[in-house]
Amino acid sequence: MTSPKPPEPIVALQIGAASFADEGVKPVLDVLQERGAVNALFLATPTWTRGTGGRQVPGHPLPDHGPQEYDHDWIGGNYATIHPEFYRNTILGTSGRAPDYDGDLFDDVLPEARSRGMASYAWMEESSYAQALRDYPNFPQCLEVDVWGRPTERPCFNNPDYRNWHLSIVEDYVKSYPIDGLAWCSERPGPLNLLLQRPTSTELVSCFCRHCRDLGRERGIDPDRAQAGYRALLEWNHKINSDERPADGAFVTFWRTLLTYPEILAWQTLWTQSQRQLYRDIYGVAKACRSEVQVGWHVYHDISFNPFYRADQDYAELSELSDFLKVVEYNNCAGPRFHSWIANICTTLFADAEPEQVYPLMLRLLGLDEGDYDKLPSTGFTAEYVRRETARAVAGVRHGCKVLPGIDIDIPVGDGTEELTRCTRESVRDAVLAAFAGGADGVVLSRKYSEMRLENLSGAGDAVRQLT
Repeated sequence: MTSPKPPEPIVALQIGAASFADEGVKPVLDVLQERGAVNALFLATPTWTRGTGGRQVPGHPLPDHGPQEYDHDWIGGNYATIHPEFYRNTILGTSGRAPDYDGDLFDDVLPEARSRGMASYAWMEESSYAQALRDYPNFPQCLEVDVWGRPTERPCFNNPDYRNWHLSIVEDYVKSYPIDGLAWCSERPGPLNLLLQRPTSTELVSCFCRHCRDLGRERGIDPDRAQAGYRALLEWNHKINSDERPADGAFVTFWRTLLTYPEILAWQTLWTQSQRQLYRDIYGVAKACRSEVQVGWHVYHDISFNPFYRADQDYAELSELSDFLKVVEYNNCAGPRFHSWIANICTTLFADAEPEQVYPLMLRLLGLDEGDYDKLPSTGFTAEYVRRETARAVAGVRHGCKVLPGIDIDIPVGDGTEELTRCTRESVRDAVLAAFAGGADGVVLSRKYSEMRLENLSGAGDAVRQLT
């Protein structure tokens, strides 16, 4: 029997095992309810990244609760019990138990959460860049392959063992625990987007493994032509970054390469569709195990300020295979993130212009209205951005799919020597109110409780009480 569904509005909060181990289950839930009016938990398991697991990111200011020290040796993994019978169809087997937590996060938290009427979701981050994953037996056999035929550091969505491993975790969670749902996160935008926004990372242009090549042929795409096209783009990228500007400029020569190798776009689409197919499989497996379980996706922040990634992410399509979408609308850290994205794209596709020239164009194309480019790292985005992006998502999803904007509370930005943006109780309140003004069905307070200041968490409670 699952716990009662939370009353509207949904106020979820992302939280990892470290917070409960450090501060206790009941005391933490007391704080979440009293300060943030939280009625749903996104329990981070599995996770291999500091974005959702462990204490505060080392080097950034510690919050005003919990141990006043960092967990430098944090590794991450699966914080629930791994039941072997669900993992027989993958060479990864039962890999992944988190070594830093002795209990079972679901067993430890769900009973108390249920007694309070709080819903509980498995918050599952793919965490494909984590070092710990590479230590698991057989994991190298699941990796993507780059344009030179070399394994990369990230697993391939079309690798059957990697897919089956994630589906095994989903089946295990839904059958073994009375969770109300799961939210799955994959912050990977595909080879073409990565090439444009991370100009020096040639290994990110993938995947050309045998599984992807076979799938490409099935869909009428020549893998060799696609591979040659991406090699040509990497050479173009290298020249642009070395100030070897062609006479026709960066943008024109980029477009000429696309015309010469239309397989480039086809391969980007193939990659995105492969990621989307895993979404479909996760949704289907979860519903087959228990039809009432809620399934949704974390929508990467790039959807707000990258028009190319936005084109890949059709809300109507996404909502056909989800009960809810957690759309990242982190207005405080959006400023430095957008600033960096503009700077990066001006070293590749828009190298013919300066960031200050490209910025107004991107604002117009993306429907944004923010401050001066050079002030973004210190000011962030406004609450109005949250309202607009929420309204856009609500207009795009099918009827019945909930939109739950992600609201950032004290997400670290900068290099740790200073915090470039200032999150306040009032800014959190305003962002939450803006989300509901845009038509949201709820919010997800992000990224994790262990980096939030309690005073700022209280801003969410202020907003909810003002609304009710």
